[in-house]
Amino acid sequence: MLSCHYKQTFNDTILTKIKLNKNALFQKLPLSTGSSFIVNRYESPYFETPWHFHEEYELVYCERGFGMKFIGNSFSSYQEGEIALIGKNVPHLFKADDSFYQAGSSVKPSSIVVQFLEGFLGKQFFNAPEMSEMKQVLALSMNGIMVLGETRMKIKHLLYEMLEAGKIGRLKGLIEIFGLLSTSSELQPLSINTISGINVKDSLKMHKVLEYALLHYKNDITIQAAAKLVNLSESAFCRYFKSRTQKSFLSFVIEMRLNESCRLLKETDWSILEICYESGFKNLSNFNRLFRKQFQGSPVDYRKKMDR
Repeated sequence: MLSCHYKQTFNDTILTKIKLNKNALFQKLPLSTGSSFIVNRYESPYFETPWHFHEEYELVYCERGFGMKFIGNSFSSYQEGEIALIGKNVPHLFKADDSFYQAGSSVKPSSIVVQFLEGFLGKQFFNAPEMSEMKQVLALSMNGIMVLGETRMKIKHLLYEMLEAGKIGRLKGLIEIFGLLSTSSELQPLSINTISGINVKDSLKMHKVLEYALLHYKNDITIQAAAKLVNLSESAFCRYFKSRTQKSFLSFVIEMRLNESCRLLKETDWSILEICYESGFKNLSNFNRLFRKQFQGSPVDYRKKMDR
């Protein structure tokens, strides 16, 4: 991912390519002169980038804004302050909340992003004895990693310092980040299975499906409609989706609805029944059963835990 959101002025060539050629879902990220890796802040009133992947590892700090994120086969909401580490060629998409698309929105979502190739400091860098733990972290990042707790706060401060630093200072900051990640017990994997981008055509196909799911998961959503988008029969679509995400399309939609219900439980004082229907469920008992299965507790228990 180039970022949660893109700065309009960032690499006009890349943005033009994305706008004019919707197949540009495998991205070659540009390096500025005299740099071996990318560190930058990006901001935009909305999200511009489709479901995509690239050869670079990516560390992204969501500075402002919130919405939904897909990393590998994991779907969840993202909030201001989150930090994620995404492995090379892991497909991902960050979608800003609908409120940022409304006219008159005063908040511009922004993120600070670091991107680096595995061999950006030479082919043997991550094979050095001092980097053995960090190499394990990079392997874990192929499932997507959320950085939590004190590690997240320390990395956040380093990212701000790197934005203002010179070349040596930026490199020093990145090595310090590697050190923090290498010794942290506050890393949470996102996906159970490793999912890698395949090719441009496949990425475009999956993006159509994810876009459809994002637009309709609160309402009526059907396998038939999703299959039609990508010119597959229903049975072929079900096989295709599971081969790419390691989960069924129905399970994926339920996961989206449950994540939305969690957000509403945290951010509103609506009743459980109201949240059930607003999240896309049609039956309260079914909602409670699926919620318990996913989160090992009832919606009421979840809300009490969040309040504490």
